Amino acid sequence: MFKLFANAQVLQPDLSIKHCDILVQDDCFYDLLEPGTPCSKPVESEVDLGRQMVFPGLINAHDHLIDSCWAGLGTTPVENWFDWDRSVHESYEYKLMQRLSVTDLYVVGMYKNIISGATTVVDHFPAEISATFNGHPLVSLLEHFYMAHSVSHHQLKWGANPAEQFRQARGILPFIIHAGEGSHQEIREEIEQLNRMGAIEKNTVLVNGTFLEEADLQLIASRGAAIVWLPTSSERIFARHPDIKRISELGIPLTIGTDSSTSGSTTLLAELKKAWLYAKDHLDGAIAARDLIKMATSDAARIFGIEKQTGSILPGRRADFIVFKQQPDSDIFEQFISMKPAHFSMVVHKGMMMIGNDEFRKISAIDFSQYSEVKIDGMTKILYGQPSQLIERIRHKLNSAVVFPYFDIASED
Repeated sequence: MFKLFANAQVLQPDLSIKHCDILVQDDCFYDLLEPGTPCSKPVESEVDLGRQMVFPGLINAHDHLIDSCWAGLGTTPVENWFDWDRSVHESYEYKLMQRLSVTDLYVVGMYKNIISGATTVVDHFPAEISATFNGHPLVSLLEHFYMAHSVSHHQLKWGANPAEQFRQARGILPFIIHAGEGSHQEIREEIEQLNRMGAIEKNTVLVNGTFLEEADLQLIASRGAAIVWLPTSSERIFARHPDIKRISELGIPLTIGTDSSTSGSTTLLAELKKAWLYAKDHLDGAIAARDLIKMATSDAARIFGIEKQTGSILPGRRADFIVFKQQPDSDIFEQFISMKPAHFSMVVHKGMMMIGNDEFRKISAIDFSQYSEVKIDGMTKILYGQPSQLIERIRHKLNSAVVFPYFDIASED
C-alpha cells in the first residue's frame, strides 16, 4: 500500500531542508519526489502537509520502559547509583507500583515515547526480556544487541557476565553497559576493568558516564566507543553532568536517553531541551540545537547499528517521522527542542499515524476503531489504542488516581 505525504519540508541527513513529496510503501519510505510530480504508484491515501516540517522519528538511546510510573523517586543527590537505587526500592510509590502488570507499564512507557516523537527505544533490559514487546505498533525496540548492567560488584544480575556478552556481540552488534555512575572506587575502576577484558571497542555503548575522568575519556575516544548522556538522571541523582565538553572535544560519539521515569525524567523531547540549556550555560555553544537533533536521530542510529533502518528520511528506511508547523523567523532546530509534544501535528511509526491532529486521520486508511480521541495538554488528538482504558485499569489496581507527567491524557467526550 502506498501513501503520499505531499508538500512537505523534509529534514535531510546533512540537516538541510528539502521541499518534496514523501511516498511511503507499507512501513518504509519509498521515494522523495519533487513537489507535484505525478506518482507512478497506486496511491491509496494522500494528504497535503501544507509545507509543514518533517523530521525523522527520534531514537531514545536508553529508557527503562518498565519504570514508567511516578517520576522522581528516591533520595537525591547521592554519590553512587546503588545508594539511589536502594532508596527507590524502599519508597512507598515503588512498592505500590508492584501491583501493576509488566505489560501495562511497558505500554505506558511506549506511549510516553511515541507522544514525544521517539519512535525507536533502546530498553534498559536484555533482549530476552524486552523481546516480548518487539513488534508492538507504538514504537520499535532495539532488537539485536548484547548487554550487561556494569562490571562493579554492585551490578544488577541480569546480563551479569560482561566479558561473555561482549564476546557474543562479535565486535558487530552493540554491547551496552553502564559506566561512571558514582564515585565508589569500584565504579571509578570500571573503564580499566572493561579495558582489561578487551570490551571497549567501536561497538561498545557506555550508558551515563557522569563520573568518567580524563584518562577514561581518552581511552574511550581512542577505541571509538560511544556514550549515552542522561541529562535529567545525572543532574538529579548526582547533581552533575558528564564532562560533555571534553567528550565533544575528543570526538566521542554521543547520544541521549531518558533513563527511567523514577530518576525524574519525562520525555526525550524534554531531555533534548535540558541538554540544550546545559550546552548554552556551560559549553559556550559547543553543542547547538541542530547537533542535539542529530544526536537523537542519525547519530543514535549509527551508534546502535541501525542506520540502514531508521534515523533519517531516505528510501528504504522505516517510515518513522514527526510533522510540525514551522514558526516564522525561528531557528527550526531550536523551535523543535522548545516545543511540547502536543504541538506536533503528527507522529508516524512504520507508516502509520500513532498520534496526530484529527485532520490527518484519513492518511492511515485503517479501521479507526483502533484509535481514541483524546485531549493532550488541552489539545484534541487522535491516538492509537485505548489509553484511557489503560489508565483506568492502572487506577483501579492502585485504588487511587495517578497522573503521569508525560501522559496527561483525558478522553475527548
